[in-house]
Amino acid sequence: MKDEFEVISHGAGQYKVFMVNLLYRTPHVHKDFEVCLLLEGTVCLLSRGREYTYEKGSLWVINPFTSHELIAEQPALILSLQISPAFFAAVFPQIENMEFSLDAPARDGQDPDIRASLARMLLDIASAYFHPGDYSALRCAGLICLFFEKLPMYLPCARISEKERQLSATRAQRVRKISSYIDSHYSEKLLLTDMARELGLTMSYLSHFFKSVFGMSFQSYVMKMRCEKARQLLLLTDFSLLDISIACGFSDIKYFNQGFRRQFGCSPRQYRQHFEHEELSQQQKSMLSTQDFLSPAASRVTLEKYLSSDPGGSR
Repeated sequence: MKDEFEVISHGAGQYKVFMVNLLYRTPHVHKDFEVCLLLEGTVCLLSRGREYTYEKGSLWVINPFTSHELIAEQPALILSLQISPAFFAAVFPQIENMEFSLDAPARDGQDPDIRASLARMLLDIASAYFHPGDYSALRCAGLICLFFEKLPMYLPCARISEKERQLSATRAQRVRKISSYIDSHYSEKLLLTDMARELGLTMSYLSHFFKSVFGMSFQSYVMKMRCEKARQLLLLTDFSLLDISIACGFSDIKYFNQGFRRQFGCSPRQYRQHFEHEELSQQQKSMLSTQDFLSPAASRVTLEKYLSSDPGGSR
């Protein structure tokens, strides 16, 4: 699993589009806007200590440098556009000071066709992206600009000051260091005091900062990461529970069992037994990150289904 500050590579276009069947994504932060359209299923999104539930047809935007975690009881199909604010620098630099709300849009006075129109536009962007041709890049860029011009008509949006934006960028650098440190040391005895000393911060400041960014305590975040690492080892190795417990940084097997049960609703042994009679198919391998990314070819086929129907759906 990569550092939880997600580094997104776009290439020359400064954006990327993908489709994913998702069960769980650990808390993470990236520096791009991420627009998501839920094509199938139900998703719970946790961000800054709040919980949002999205049904089929929902559309939401994750702002840059905003920690978020995704949970689905059954695989949820999501179409995602990740785009750097730099994409708009020449024509609309103000977007760096825009912040979209994760709350459901107000119904009063809203055009009921806006959501369906935005969903359709996002599908058209994806179609151009996955059908490369002589002019598809131009079509993508044009549709993205039109999409973001219309987006504030649907989602509540606020303007933040330049000072707030700079503070957000500074926070992001600190989050990158914190995430990298935890990812490098999760298998060891990991104390907030040690990380504060490493970063040159006071423990009280780091504790407050961590909770404000990730929406949970340092201990809760480390527990989630260790349990996710353990889940991967349970699926892909025949290591004993004790060896997995040690490899993932748990102080003892009892603590491992308690933490894993809180995270996944069953003991590590029960989780492994659920899969032990099945071959490790490609789909199960995707459970390494509980995300199954569709290939470009599969994405094209899947898109056709939704382009020929009502992409907005009903909530």
